[in-house]
Amino acid sequence: MSDGLPFYAEIGEGGFATILSAPPASFDPVEPPAPAPRTAEQDAADAEFMRVGDYQNSVMDEVQALAERLRREERGNFQTLHYDNEGELGVVFEFLRDGPATLRKYSTNPTFRGETVRWSQEELRAAADFMWETFREDRVIQSTGVGTQVATVEISVSEEEFRALVKRKGVTIPEPVELVFHATPMVPRVNPPRPATQDQAVPDEVAPYLRIFPRHDRLAGALHAINSRVTVVLKDGCFRAADRDDALVLFPFGAKLFVDSNNYLAFGSGEHPGYARVGEAVEFMGSIQEVTTPELVDPIHAACGPGKVIKVEGLASAAAGDTQRSVTDRANAMRALQDRFGLDARQAERALDWLDARGEVNRRTTPGGILEPPITGAMVADSPPPPVMDPSECPPGSSISAGLCRTPEGYLRPLPEWLVEFLEQDR
Repeated sequence: MSDGLPFYAEIGEGGFATILSAPPASFDPVEPPAPAPRTAEQDAADAEFMRVGDYQNSVMDEVQALAERLRREERGNFQTLHYDNEGELGVVFEFLRDGPATLRKYSTNPTFRGETVRWSQEELRAAADFMWETFREDRVIQSTGVGTQVATVEISVSEEEFRALVKRKGVTIPEPVELVFHATPMVPRVNPPRPATQDQAVPDEVAPYLRIFPRHDRLAGALHAINSRVTVVLKDGCFRAADRDDALVLFPFGAKLFVDSNNYLAFGSGEHPGYARVGEAVEFMGSIQEVTTPELVDPIHAACGPGKVIKVEGLASAAAGDTQRSVTDRANAMRALQDRFGLDARQAERALDWLDARGEVNRRTTPGGILEPPITGAMVADSPPPPVMDPSECPPGSSISAGLCRTPEGYLRPLPEWLVEFLEQDR
């Protein structure tokens, strides 16, 4: 850290800061607690899940064949189908005309039900498309979905603000549309990123060294169910993704900066377990998307020059996340070995150590010369066993239960090959 600076950084000729790397803050992982004892409600839910699954599996082929026939012979009338999983289980076939009578011409299955519906699938999709097209530039729609006789539209601003927007546009919301408003704070529709010197999310002592701290003006909508990570650095006062071709970065709604107790510039309202520093990798849920909305990217380009802008959806330390997952995965694997196969705690620990050592020895190198990550003991131990379809597949002393072979004590059999090998050398 240079003399007089409030945080570790290099200062360029223009007076702006550069931070290319930073060590993760110290992080003490938490040992996950043992799972709570199962409740009667959980057992009942599992039983209901099995009941529904058994029914759906029993009629799946019949439903598929009937649906294909209806699409051919009732074109323009038959729309879609859905499973009714409440109470008396059944399958509902939707028709625009004479639903019950039409279905009975093709099936006598008493669990199949024909219904006459108002909206065709084309009308429902058109309603959802109308919402996207009408409000695309306003960026107020998080997602849409077509369900049973409804096009659900999730709105990212308050109902008051959205109704005012609809009135200004002079449009009518299609009748099949159901609006879902999330409990979010009022977010003005025009809220472009501001220079760092005007941004309340930037400490006063930090602002002179930044060109801009750009944040999205909306809460995140639906995110892809994947984990992503980006190494966020600071170059000449501009935040960039070092491992994404130095793309400029747009931060999530509500992001803040602070200087931690070790004088590193960091993300978040203050020090807390797992926070990230500028210069290290952050991890978040969702894929990495380019941002092109002019209201968001124009101020960034004005401050930092042209270039691709990507959005990060979270600011947790990837290093802290890796550490916590390692501890959590090992604890879960320990429990799995004891619960599934009857090992005691010391045996389970030795088994995991043995698997870790074997995984390290068997690591492979890619054609490019990069050493691949090892297959850890937790990965192997926590892998689910294959289902058993025939009771004759169960070894002596076990019987089939919920698709698996179990002993009277509830332990799985047969033992996996790796566990047999470990137990032989562990005697």
